[in-house]
Amino acid sequence: MSDTPSRNDLARSERSAGHAAPADSGQRPGTRKLRRWRIALVSLASVFALVAAVAVGGVLVLNHLASGIRRIPVTFAKLAVADQPVGRHSGQAMTVLITGAGISPAGAATAGPSGLIMLLHINANHQAGGVVSIPPQAVVPVPGRGSMQIENALSSGGASLLVQTVEQLTRVQIQHYARIDLRHVANVVDAVGGVDVVLPAPTTSFGYTFHAGTNHLNGAAALDYARQPSLTEEGRVLRQQSLIRAVLSKIANNHLLINPVTTYHVLSALTAMLTVDSNFTNSELAALASELKSLNSGAGTYVTAPARTTAGQLFLDRRISDRLWEAIRQDSIAAFAKKYPSTVTPQAVP
Repeated sequence: MSDTPSRNDLARSERSAGHAAPADSGQRPGTRKLRRWRIALVSLASVFALVAAVAVGGVLVLNHLASGIRRIPVTFAKLAVADQPVGRHSGQAMTVLITGAGISPAGAATAGPSGLIMLLHINANHQAGGVVSIPPQAVVPVPGRGSMQIENALSSGGASLLVQTVEQLTRVQIQHYARIDLRHVANVVDAVGGVDVVLPAPTTSFGYTFHAGTNHLNGAAALDYARQPSLTEEGRVLRQQSLIRAVLSKIANNHLLINPVTTYHVLSALTAMLTVDSNFTNSELAALASELKSLNSGAGTYVTAPARTTAGQLFLDRRISDRLWEAIRQDSIAAFAKKYPSTVTPQAVP
């Protein structure tokens, strides 16, 4: 027999060299397997710890920002049981009365009421909701004051009187109150990277020209859009509603609250323009923020309470508005809007 190795012997030798058994470490196979599992578990635990640390940090930042929101005392009435929402879904509906400040009738940026009055409603299933606007010049009964334009309830008796007025008018239980200071709207718009608004015709405000159709606005242009001097009060309120809607849509549709850095800038700008009732907790604000995404998709409905002019004064159309208040109580604003399309708040406003 020849001492020269064959090709098969060389191949077997190379395979053996490539998969040589490790030197005996003194551990049995079972011990080595257990050690690998321990390493894997420690690594997994480290990942969970890192995620938890980031989550806790985010919560701390959110609480810090929410704690910086100005709080004011507001009195809320407790409606009779018969007036409470039916509650067809598990959970609890939430209705927040929102007003505006910082845009005067003359168009200048001031700290006075802006005329914006709307109900932000989140359905009990937390999957849908709507925004119901009330014309500020509508004459309504005001508790202890007789009949007056609803915006005057705020200027004469503060947020508490306006809350009582709206609750008496609608029989909708209001859980919270919030005021948006539109003087800070420019910072919010810049934080979200600008917003889109739609105008039916070209117009000019403070030297800025808006063209017909979609306009992409930065913060300064957004402020000019909201306070155009030639606007009527109705037009100014519609512009404010349109701008708030555009900001909410931009936040939801572009997932701006996912990136931590962007989240901080957006929330910081938003909290600077808010004033809320003293019972509005940080956790409730955080929950509401997470649910606002439902108002920026097909699940969100924007309507305006119908009104008519009689003898030079504006009055709500009781025949339809009473059905609107019922729709809020029944979590059925979307169904109401389909039945009464003329009440849907337009996206393109003059």
